[in-house]
Amino acid sequence: MAETSIHVLQIVYLYLALRWWFRAEPQINVGANMFLYYREGHPKKRIAPDLYVAWGVPKRERRNYKIWEEKQAPQVVFEVTSPKTREVDLGRKRLIYAEIGVAEYYLFDPFGQYLKPPIRAYRLDGGEYVPCEIEPFALVPDNPMNGFNGWRLNSDKLNLELRAMPTNKPDIPYILRFFDRHTGEMVIDPEKAMEEREKFADLARGAEARAMAEVEARKILEAENARLRAELEKLRGKPA
Repeated sequence: MAETSIHVLQIVYLYLALRWWFRAEPQINVGANMFLYYREGHPKKRIAPDLYVAWGVPKRERRNYKIWEEKQAPQVVFEVTSPKTREVDLGRKRLIYAEIGVAEYYLFDPFGQYLKPPIRAYRLDGGEYVPCEIEPFALVPDNPMNGFNGWRLNSDKLNLELRAMPTNKPDIPYILRFFDRHTGEMVIDPEKAMEEREKFADLARGAEARAMAEVEARKILEAENARLRAELEKLRGKPA
C-alpha cells in the first residue's frame, strides 16, 4: 500500500535510529518494509512490518526475512498506521504478530486521526497482547498548560523511551522519537544532524577556500622569488 511522505519520513527515522542504536551488536537485525515469511512451504503466509527488530540473528542485509531460516521471529515490530491500514494493523497483523511471538508491538498514528493518544503499544503475555500504559507528559515542564503535551512509555526490549510528541508543523502533527533512558538524549536528532552537517559543510568550504588561497599565495611567492633570482643572476653577470 502506498505511503504518505510523512509516514515514510517517520519510518526512515525509526529505522536509522535503531540501526545506529544497535550498531555495535552483531546479533541484532533491524529491518524495514520487507516481507516476513512466517510459515515454511506457504509463500502467501507473509506480512510486511514497517519496522522490526530481531535479536539472535546476524546483522546483515536481507531481501526478506524467513522465520524458519533465521530460527527466530522479530521481538519488536512498529507499524506507522493510518485510517486505511488501521483495520489490518489492529486486526490481521496484530493476530499474526502475537502468533509468531513478537514480544512488543507498537502502532503510531502521525496524524492523530484515530489513535488518541497517537501511540499505542502491546506486550505479549500468555500468547495474547496486553495494552501498555501510555504516560502523558508536558514538553515544557514549567508550563504544562501550553497545549504541547506528549506521551511516552518505555520499551524493555529496546531499552529506550518512546515519545510521541506534537510539532508546530501543520503537515506533521505528531512525531515519534527514541530517547536514551539513562541520559534523556534523543537517539539521533534529525534537525540537529542537519544543522551539524551544514556547520561542517561551511567549515569544509571555508577550509577549502583557505587552502586554495594558500596555494595561490605560494604560487605568487614562488614566481616572485624566481623573478628576483633571475634579476640577481643578471646583476652578477654584468662586468665591473
